[in-house]
Amino acid sequence: MGNDYKKEARRQYFKYFCGWFIAVGVLLIVVIAVVGVKTFLNNRPRGNNMAPEERVYDYADVLTDAEEEKLRSQIAKAEKKLRMDIVIVTIDQSVEGWEAAREYGYRSDDWEVNMQDLADDFWDENGYGYNKSYEGDGVLLLHNWYEDENGSQNGEHISTSGRAEDSLSIYDLDQILYPVDRYYNTDTYKAYSEFVNAVENRLDISVGFDFSNLLGAICPSTIVAFIYAIVNLRQSKAKDTTAVNAYVVGGKPVMNAQRDELLRKSVTKRHISTSSGGGGGGGSSHSGGGGHHHSSSGASHGGTSHRH
Repeated sequence: MGNDYKKEARRQYFKYFCGWFIAVGVLLIVVIAVVGVKTFLNNRPRGNNMAPEERVYDYADVLTDAEEEKLRSQIAKAEKKLRMDIVIVTIDQSVEGWEAAREYGYRSDDWEVNMQDLADDFWDENGYGYNKSYEGDGVLLLHNWYEDENGSQNGEHISTSGRAEDSLSIYDLDQILYPVDRYYNTDTYKAYSEFVNAVENRLDISVGFDFSNLLGAICPSTIVAFIYAIVNLRQSKAKDTTAVNAYVVGGKPVMNAQRDELLRKSVTKRHISTSSGGGGGGGSSHSGGGGHHHSSSGASHGGTSHRH
């Protein structure tokens, strides 16, 4: 008789917990599937093999060769993680006024417009973009070190493309450029290194909701719940003659415990020219992206500038 009572109690316990176990099991399957898709996407090969291997163009000559190499290594690791191209370009030339416009072929005398055109055109003409050239995924930092007799033209522009353009708001872009503002005049290498870190932090798809952490939390919880049910099932409240209601009250189990819930840089300096008839200025948003506009080639870009 005792065995019959225990079998009935066991049946009632499993009936009570069945829905919870099914729900957790379905959730586990969904999480595992999402983690699998994420892993597959993270391991996708680069889709654009036409762009240069170079990522650091120090035309202003503000970095040492060793610092350039360290930046290239850091960028390579960030690109592998983000699946986006990251390019840094420094220049030392006037980008403001009609005299500069005539000399370099700018479409405007405005500093910000010309910085935007230079950054966008450099990206487009070199065919950057992790998944494809022309509107492929990635960001480019253009830092101008030029100082004229009327004051400094020093400042930087960030150009975004593809998924980076859609993902980064103006607020995000400002946060990414602030390390350059903070360190460029005291530690140029640190300014650009922190720029890469800021790009990585803002674009890392694992930030905000890490499925692997969720999986790690669900598995122990499921195991604990299962053990808890089994322990309560096996606990004897009485001898074999105890009725089944000693195990089950009202069709639900009785709980005994409390319940818890490269290309190389040329040694000679060069001027960066922009294509004539460049695209419109930034400022409007597009699909959540900041500073949406089109370059002279018609490519879609986002971006913003900081002037020192």
